[in-house]
Amino acid sequence: MKTLTKQNFKQKTDPRESLMDAVVRLTAKGGIENVSVRTIIAEADGVSTDTYLYHLFGSKEKLMSDAFLREDKKLAVETERRSSVLWEINLPFESRMRYLWNTVWQWLTTGNIEECLFLTRYYYCSFFDENTLKGHQTTWYPLSEKWRDIFPKADTIRLAEHFFCTILMAAFPVCQGRAPNDGTAAENGFQTLLGIFAFWARNAIAPQSVNL
Repeated sequence: MKTLTKQNFKQKTDPRESLMDAVVRLTAKGGIENVSVRTIIAEADGVSTDTYLYHLFGSKEKLMSDAFLREDKKLAVETERRSSVLWEINLPFESRMRYLWNTVWQWLTTGNIEECLFLTRYYYCSFFDENTLKGHQTTWYPLSEKWRDIFPKADTIRLAEHFFCTILMAAFPVCQGRAPNDGTAAENGFQTLLGIFAFWARNAIAPQSVNL
């Protein structure tokens, strides 16, 4: 399990990254409501006052939004990297989707537990739409454009959003420790997602050579 615990740094800590790391840790541990400027400064490595926070981000809300978009980008990149399997048209569609789901699930629930908790909690907070929605859609847009080859009649932006929401909600109780990572939560989430994607796959054309 990877955590963002404090370490002894031999080199100067990047205050921007340190503040975002602190937001991820605090949100993952105690929820959005327990994140304040005071707790962020106390948690951030190499940051002793709120001067850096306001200088670099302007506000706590902007800091949290930037932290979300940083972690959101990591998940989008990992999903896009594994999506090349969808072009393996000699494999059954369900097998291709299962590989994509399982490998992203493994990435989330074994090495990025705090990040999963943070992404889920922030995504469903009351101020996400106002502060971060546009940036989130921009982050997933490149992947949704590549998926147009496979799902030509679908709104691929919505498909990408379905993938994002479904895997986070399925993984969240596992990452919290409230559900065992015994394959049950993963399979339930996968079946939910498969029903949505398979509908559009039935109308798909055979993709040409695609550079992923």
